[in-house]
Amino acid sequence: MKQKTDIERIFRTHYEKMYNLARCILYDEDECKDVVSDVFAKILTEQFVLLPESEEFYLMRSVKNRCLNILAHKTTKEKVVKLLMDENDNMFLESDNELLDRLMQIIDRLEPPIRKLILRLRYLQEMSYQEIADQEGVSKVTVYNHLSQAIDFIRKQLK
Repeated sequence: MKQKTDIERIFRTHYEKMYNLARCILYDEDECKDVVSDVFAKILTEQFVLLPESEEFYLMRSVKNRCLNILAHKTTKEKVVKLLMDENDNMFLESDNELLDRLMQIIDRLEPPIRKLILRLRYLQEMSYQEIADQEGVSKVTVYNHLSQAIDFIRKQLK
């Protein structure tokens, strides 16, 4: 019974932070939920004992590592297409090359220029938010905001 109580407490205490971290990395609600669920499933199946002083660190690191593993197994094209398309879009009826050409044309029209640069650094050069922030001399929040606005612009252009 104690383990059930502990895992419930850990879940209630850390789920939102874990999900938000996954969301910053993956941008996909379902994948984010799966990542957090996988972390909790691993704790339950392997019967980890988490010390209260280190549980948050362990959970957040586990989410980050799981997200990075997911990203590592996707090609750049898959990442961009998945990020920009809803499952219900009929855009996949176009050939991959036509779709990629169209995406690149839309990306070229992004303003301001730093937004286009940040999008390319993130998805074509696969740099982390922190790496981009350091290279461009901006905050991680600025990187996130530019990416979010770029993706919104691209989605509107594709509709």
